[in-house]
This record gives sequence, C-alpha cells and structure tokens, in this order.
Amino acid sequence: MSILAKITRLSAFAVVMLVYCTVLWLGLTEESRRALTIVKSSATNNDFVIVNIRVMSIDTAQRLLHERIRLIPMGRFAIDKTTPASDLKLLINSASGKQAVVFPKGERIIPFEFSSLLTGNQNRYPFDRYTTDIELVVTAPAEKTAEPVPEDNLDENADPLATTLIVGASDLDHSETIPIKENFIASIPGVKFEGVITQNDTYKLMHATIAMRRANNVISVSIFVMIITVILAISVVAMVLHVNASPGEMNLLPLSLCVSLIFGLPALRNIQPGVPGVGILSDSMSFIWAEMMVSISAIALAWTWIVRSRKDKEVS
Repeated sequence: MSILAKITRLSAFAVVMLVYCTVLWLGLTEESRRALTIVKSSATNNDFVIVNIRVMSIDTAQRLLHERIRLIPMGRFAIDKTTPASDLKLLINSASGKQAVVFPKGERIIPFEFSSLLTGNQNRYPFDRYTTDIELVVTAPAEKTAEPVPEDNLDENADPLATTLIVGASDLDHSETIPIKENFIASIPGVKFEGVITQNDTYKLMHATIAMRRANNVISVSIFVMIITVILAISVVAMVLHVNASPGEMNLLPLSLCVSLIFGLPALRNIQPGVPGVGILSDSMSFIWAEMMVSISAIALAWTWIVRSRKDKEVS
C-alpha cells in the first residue's frame, strides 16, 4: 500500500470520527440550546408572590400547551412558603379548567395544571412554529373599592379561547393586586422555546409571550429521512427501468423490493420525532411522491412480467 493511500484512509477515518464526535457533543448539549428559563419580578419590597410555571407537555394536534403552576407567598402574605396568610386569588387565561383559583388562608398551597392555547400550523412540520400568551394576576382581600376598569375591544369573530385575560371590576373590588415574581421554565425534548415576560404596572399583570418551534436535531432528522425516502424511490425506479429495457428473462428482485418499500416507507416516515398524520408539508415534499413512484414501478414491473410471459408461451 502506497503512502498516499494510507494518508487518504487515515484522513477519511479522522473525518468520520470528527463528524461522530461533533454529533455526539451536539446531542449531549442539546438541552441548553432548546430550553428556556425566564425570571421577571414586579416586586419593590419583600411583600410579593412567587409564581413558578413549568411546561409539562405540548399537544400540537389540539393546539394546547400544558403547564404546572405553583404559588409561593412571601412577606406579609405568607405564614410560611407553603401557606398564605390571607386568601390569595389567581387569575389566569387558561384555555381549559378554571381561570380563577382561590388559595384559602391557612391552607397549604397545592400546585395545579392549566393549558394555554397555541397559535400555529401543524401542517408545516418540521418547520411549524407556535406562539402562546400566558397572563396572570394575583389578588388578596383589602379594604379597597375597585376603580373603573377600561373595556377591552374584542373581535366578535375571534376565537373565544384566544382572548387575553380580562380583569373585571368585580375581580378588583375590595382586593389588592400583589406584586409577582414569575419564574418560567420550559424544556421538552424536540421543541425549542423562546420568550419574554412583560408587566403591567397598573394591575401588576404579568404577560409571558412564548414562541416554540422544532429543535434543530428534529429538523435535521426529518430532512435526512425525506432525502433517504426520495433516494430510495428514485433508485427503485431506475432498477425497474433497467429491467424493462433489458431483453431476455426478467429479474423479479426489483418487484419484491417495490412491494417491501410500499410498506417500509411509512415506517421510515414515522421515525421522524413527533410527526403528525399523513398530509403535512414534508409528505408533499417526499413521502407521497416516493410512495407513488414505488407503487407505479411495482405495477409496471408486474405487467411487464405478465406480457413477457405470454410472449414466451406464444413463441414456444
């Protein structure tokens, strides 16, 4: 073996190992690039409530983001970190369940789950994007009459679940709004989160705007599967064309390969992480065309075999 051949083989091996180590490192550090942690506080003293929100799951089919929330009273609102010193009322724009939750004085605060409505198009997988808004206010009883609350101009044709949190005069009557320190945490494999939290100083309302998309590794796997699907289909078509163009006895190996791929391509498609049902954008780019090419190739090859068999019988 020449020195040049040895150098070429060693270089190829080094490139393969470098690619492997790079992919492994990207997999080990993937969570740091897709996870989101936001801390925002409207408190100016030690009397406030900590609101911890953690994303539990995402359902793109039903367009819901499921979260778990926990309140921790501080200062004069707390007996301890699990028990409020006064009745606390949480208002939140949940898309399912109650939008008002009361935590009675002297009773242990229990975390609860709520859902936020997602805005996005699932059919654009793996390039689909979603957004949601989470608004919340915490109040406590006080000898205070509520001031007039400005009316929100709502679109009559809008989705009723997509509206923002509406704080009415009855919610603020004989109540005070409590400063909030919000901790928002989101980390789900396959989903990249981005977001920001703003505050309304008038009502101490916290507004979190969260954007979601598929993580980079999910997009990479999906694109790789689409490329492999198309290459397999084109290769089978080339084999069938070669068999049809060759005289003499037919080789039925491409026919068995076509039949195998008719059932194998759906399994290959379904290895994409979190892929929705058939009919999405990636299917229009690869899977549907690949299935058509393989199916037509199988039919064409089968009829070619039938025609040639009849001709051979007539000749004999």
